Amino acid sequence: MAERPARYGRSPGRYWSPGSFMGRTLTTFTQLVQQEIASWRRYRRALRAEDQQALDELFAAARRHSAAGAYLARDTPFEVMLLSMMLEQQKQLQRLSQAVADHDVRSSLPPSGGVAP
Repeated sequence: MAERPARYGRSPGRYWSPGSFMGRTLTTFTQLVQQEIASWRRYRRALRAEDQQALDELFAAARRHSAAGAYLARDTPFEVMLLSMMLEQQKQLQRLSQAVADHDVRSSLPPSGGVAP
């Protein structure tokens, strides 16, 4: 009679032996983003220093939104990374637009302590 493998755990019918896999481990979205960034390593090296810095900032924007990207199932993470980069660019554009508007308002006001012409 064949000998049955030793049972581990409390789940009936589940057997474990060294080297066997109990389940499949999925790659996290954060890991997928890191892998995608790593795949652009050669491209990054070919860029000038200031362009490398700009690319690093774009990739940092993609990493900042990786938690949100985990909720969106896509075949490749690059689509989500691009949207995250665009989101950060839009936020920067809004901040700059607000700063220009604030500057325009301040420059149109009469100087403090003086009399308006």
